[in-house]
Amino acid sequence: MIRDHLPKAKFLCWNRTFLVWAAFLCTGFSGFAQDLHYSQFYGAPLHLNPSLTGIFRGEVRFMGQYRNQWTEVPVGYKTFTGGVDFKVIGKNEEKPHFFAFGLGYNRDQAGFSDLRLSNYTLNGAYTKKMGARFYGSVGGQLGLGKRKWTADQVTFDNQYDPNNGSFDPNNPTGEVNNKQTIGYADFGLGFNVRYQVKEQEETIESFGERTKIDFGAGFFHLNRPNQFYTTLGAIKLPLRLTPYILGDFQISDRWDIMANVAGQFQTTYRQYLAGAGARYYLNRTPGKEFALQLGLTWRFDALTRDAATFPAIEAHYKNIRAGFSYDVNLSQFNTNVEGGVGGPELFVHYRIVPYRPSKKDKVCPLI
Repeated sequence: MIRDHLPKAKFLCWNRTFLVWAAFLCTGFSGFAQDLHYSQFYGAPLHLNPSLTGIFRGEVRFMGQYRNQWTEVPVGYKTFTGGVDFKVIGKNEEKPHFFAFGLGYNRDQAGFSDLRLSNYTLNGAYTKKMGARFYGSVGGQLGLGKRKWTADQVTFDNQYDPNNGSFDPNNPTGEVNNKQTIGYADFGLGFNVRYQVKEQEETIESFGERTKIDFGAGFFHLNRPNQFYTTLGAIKLPLRLTPYILGDFQISDRWDIMANVAGQFQTTYRQYLAGAGARYYLNRTPGKEFALQLGLTWRFDALTRDAATFPAIEAHYKNIRAGFSYDVNLSQFNTNVEGGVGGPELFVHYRIVPYRPSKKDKVCPLI
């Protein structure tokens, strides 16, 4: 991602042209960059695909994810995503189906210009049983976003004094406005197919049937919303495509292995992620489940030739899932700065899974 390659400097001499290019880079103009991203992309399902709304065991799910990148560089990046989704279960016992709805929030902040993205989303999806072990989902997303930057902490080339050969912060910037804000509406669609070994609608999950695979794709910014205005016109946000495969495979009573792959494509930008891991169940007692998971993922950005690998650890306790990872950057940018240049990342999910002993009460068939 382009934002992973900003050099360390004592000053940044920015003029209006540079700020315009910063807007280009942070909104994906001409494919030089992309939307906000996570290494643990599976931790933010509503950002990955709106059709993943409601694809979990239980009735309500709360989610939060945070990433802090390049903490030792003066233009560090902080990203946060939060959300909640819930289900409305259908009554057809022959062909189980349900609707799901969710709310999401994304925030991205970067650089001396304090360039920010704030985005609120309303998600909806419909899931129906397609066969003995298959479920199909279609979903949509309506978003309201805002872009903003400020020049309060930024220096400009007009503040350079050629007579003294030095920078003078008291010199006028030559800028007409020090702030710019724009709002926009955003639309997305997606589809998902779930395969799982478990067929029946069991109130308590069977530990002998844990294998499941999700594959699909999300399509974002279908309306090409404007991000900023320049003298050349509007800056349109390019379409984003996010295909993926998420797999959990049970290999014994206590061991599972995971394999996840995903891509993020936006004009000429290409990002690829692939990871694998193993999960061990220390306690398999229903209501007291506890498992630990270790994994390793590789990320490659084709346009910038940037690569990173990161270890990840997860804990699953009852209805709580928490994961932590730390990017280890493999690009040459690593050699040009001092201190930590990685990206710590944390996500937490909490599910409400009510117990219903009566068969008359419908429960979600997903695991």
